[in-house]
Amino acid sequence: MLALAIPIDTDRRGNTIIETNAGRELTARGWPQDCEFQLVAFRPSGKTCKVVWTEQLAQDIANALELLDTTGVCPGAKPDWYQRLNNYCNGIGLRRRKHSQR
Repeated sequence: MLALAIPIDTDRRGNTIIETNAGRELTARGWPQDCEFQLVAFRPSGKTCKVVWTEQLAQDIANALELLDTTGVCPGAKPDWYQRLNNYCNGIGLRRRKHSQR
């Protein structure tokens, strides 16, 4: 799962305890000390989470879309989700070409 989170405490090992926007408390190693909120990924039954760096997420999305384009898995008019993901990548300055209508 993905959620926005804020730091609320630190455990005895120095790990940050965070609270998600849904009210879950999780332990986050590597929490950046200079930010008030961050995107995190976690398993629904888990007690820990990982910080998701938005730049890396956008790059991963761009790579996945490029793979879809090169393999022809999604021929023809692109679905709405494809267009939204493409916009997210372009919004942070990644160089994704406009998809072609095949």
